[in-house]
Order: sequence, then C-alpha cells, then structure tokens
Amino acid sequence: MSSLPALFTALALAGTPTPAPEDALWKAAYALEASPPAVRADAESKLLQGGVAAYEVLTKLARVGGREQVMSAMGPTVSCNEGALYRSRPVMRSNGPRLPGLAADFAGRMLMKDESLRRRAQTSEDPFDRALALMASAKVPEAQPQALAAMRKESDPELRLWASALATCFVRTAERRSAPTLDQMRIEQNHLKELAEEVGAPLQCLEPAELEPKLVDELATGMATADGWSSSNNTFQVTARRANGEQVHLSPACALAAYDALVARGTYLESLVVPLATHLRKDWSLRMEAGQRAARDLAHVAEFRRNHTAAELVNAGHTVPVKVTWREDRGSAGRNELEAAVRQGNPDARAAIDRLVFCRGGVGENPVALLGYLGTKQAAETAYQIGQRCPESQAAATAALVRLKDPRAAKLLPKALENWGFDQEALRRALVDAYTPKLGQQLLALEAQDNSKARDMVEFLKSVGVMKP
Repeated sequence: MSSLPALFTALALAGTPTPAPEDALWKAAYALEASPPAVRADAESKLLQGGVAAYEVLTKLARVGGREQVMSAMGPTVSCNEGALYRSRPVMRSNGPRLPGLAADFAGRMLMKDESLRRRAQTSEDPFDRALALMASAKVPEAQPQALAAMRKESDPELRLWASALATCFVRTAERRSAPTLDQMRIEQNHLKELAEEVGAPLQCLEPAELEPKLVDELATGMATADGWSSSNNTFQVTARRANGEQVHLSPACALAAYDALVARGTYLESLVVPLATHLRKDWSLRMEAGQRAARDLAHVAEFRRNHTAAELVNAGHTVPVKVTWREDRGSAGRNELEAAVRQGNPDARAAIDRLVFCRGGVGENPVALLGYLGTKQAAETAYQIGQRCPESQAAATAALVRLKDPRAAKLLPKALENWGFDQEALRRALVDAYTPKLGQQLLALEAQDNSKARDMVEFLKSVGVMKP
C-alpha cells in the first residue's frame, strides 16, 4: 500500500477535492485487494478524497468480517503487554477473503488522519464505528485522552472491556514518554475500569429449558454461529456468537438441545455436537448421545470435512456409517484418519502405520543415501530395510547399497528408477562412483524392456564415461 501521509500531502496541495460518485468509491474500495500498485494507489487517492462517503463504503465492507475484524485489522496497537491487543492481521490470511480486513485497515487509517471524521465515528449509533474510532486512536497518542473520554458513555459491554484494556495500555506508554496528559489519562483509566467492572458475566444457558428460541432462530438463519468450545476442570461449554458480537455460553446439555432443535428445522450444525462427542469427559452418557447424533448426520457435514469428522468420531469411540480413508502422502498430518481406519479394521492401515513410524521423508535429498558412506554391514542392512518398507525412499536406499557394493541393490533398482525426484541425483552419483558391469547389464536389460527411466540412466552413464558406448 502506498504512503498515506504522502497522499494526504498531495491532496492538500491540490486544494479541495471533488468527491467521487458512490459507485466510483465502491470500485475504489474493491481495488484495494489484488490490484497492481498503480491501480491501488489511485484507489486510495479516490477514497481519501471521498471523506465521509468513502468511509461509509469502507465500513460496509469491513462489517463482513465482524467486529473482531476491527481489533485485528488495525494490527498491534502500541507497545503493551495486554495479550488481547496482539492478534494476527486477518488481511494476511490465505484461507479467507482479505477485503474486509483491508477495508477496516484503510477506514481506520482515515480516522487516524481526520479528527472530525474520528469524532463523528465516536458518536455513531453503530458500535462498529465506535470500535473502529477507539482502535484508530491507539496509533495517535495525542488523540488518546479525548478518545478515552468519549468512551465514558459507552453502553456496549464488549467495547467497555476494550476501552478499559486500551486505557491501561495508553497510560503505560504515556508514562514511558512522560506525556503531559498523563494525569488526565489516569482519570479516564479509572472511570473506564469502573465501567468494565459493571459488565456482567457472559450470557449462558445451563439447562435446556433456558435455551432461548431466539438464539435457535439466529443459529438456523446464520445470524449466530457456534464458533468454539472450552473446558476447564469440570466445566465444559460451547460458545455461540451472535451477529452483534455477543457471546452465549452453552452447557453440554444446552448445546445438545440446540442441535436437536435445529435438526427439527432441517439445519445441521455439527460444531454443536462434535466437541461434545470427542472432548466431553464428565458426562459420558451425554457424550455418547452427541456422538450418535453426529454419526447419524455425517451426510450433512460439508464433504471436505466429512472424512476428518468421521475420523474424530471413530477415535473418540463412536461408530460411524462410513469407512474412513487416509492419504499416505500426508504423513503425520493424516494420523487421525489413519488411526480411525485401523480402529475400523482396515488391514491396509496396519501396513501404513508401519511405514509412517519407520519411514522419514522431507524436502530435498533423503539422508538415507548417506548410509553408503559408512561402509558397514549394519549400514547396508538398514538401507535395505528402508528400501523395502518405504517406497518413497527407494532411490536413496538403492544409492546407499550401490555405493556399498551390496548385491541387494539389484533388487531395488527397478523401483528406484521409478522413484523420481531429488534422490535420483544421489543415485546417479553413486552409480558414477561405484559402477559395476553387473549393474550396467541390469540397466541395459531394463532399457530393452522399454523402461524410459533406465534409458535415461544409461545415456547419462555413457555420457560421463563409466559405461561403454
């Protein structure tokens, strides 16, 4: 992103700008993402000229990411130790849309530079605007006393907590720089601390009879999500988050009741029951009920998650109506699926477990090829065992055996030639250094069978002079 101060200076020199039409502002906002630098710079310029209208376009886009987007899009605020103030920037994530974060970031930067716009946001009826104004002030030290004072009338519970945490942070940094406004900020800190203490405990549902029909409606329509779970000692809860950022903590019984109510309406939200089925320990009968429901409704889980969810359920002791599959090329990343498959009695999974534990892979040449330099029987035996049990290591193991002049290299060579990749270089070096006529005869025989990889190796060995033309 181009330098905002430079853009503001250019605008000031150009005189009073003419705001772009709203459709042009929307186009400029969308150009913040994945545009060439020149296009993005032009878009930023148009947005800065757009004033309030541009700010409103940006915040409409930013709201797609929710209020949490504000906290994280603005990046680390100031040098404090409050863990809540340090979050990764979602605009850098690769598994989701970047535009809401970019829009929040740019809108916040506009507030940093424009005091009138910032004060307007502070008095907005929308808590999203107030949150953005608060976070924008975090990077404008001279604006912090007024920003904290503006939060004295804050009614939103979550923003009260944010304001109190930020006040502590602002005071700490003001102390380090001996700010003349330090006393004033300490007064605001105390007021905001009192407001934070007045925030009640999070909403919760302990018994199914307490489950709000409104919350069920919101979950069914996507206005609320079940976005996590937590456990501590004997307490287990599933968290539902409403569109306004409010959290509702559901006991296991409430989460199960909510799931049943949603299923009756044709909505399947596995995030309400899978945590119970896999991690609940205190109430085993409820855990089994949750597992039965999750297994019954596996067909409604998104296809890209279904196999993994089935594996989680199997490993937690539940029976599912599908056979879990695994991809061996994922290595340890697929161990849950592999464990589930062997729990289901898949005989191929047992052999895969042996390979997973015994074989080692990685990027670049396999270190197994280095066994050839040890010159011992033990090294040869190890290389042979690895070559037999680990298909992806056959070229490296064969390279070691060739270098050790072990006749068992001939057994592995055909498959080793097919094991194309980095380890072919190790095999070539070993054949150059330890070539024997017997190996040459085997390569020629394979070449005669129209083995293209053997043909390539023969051509190579002839070109370096170790094999007769």
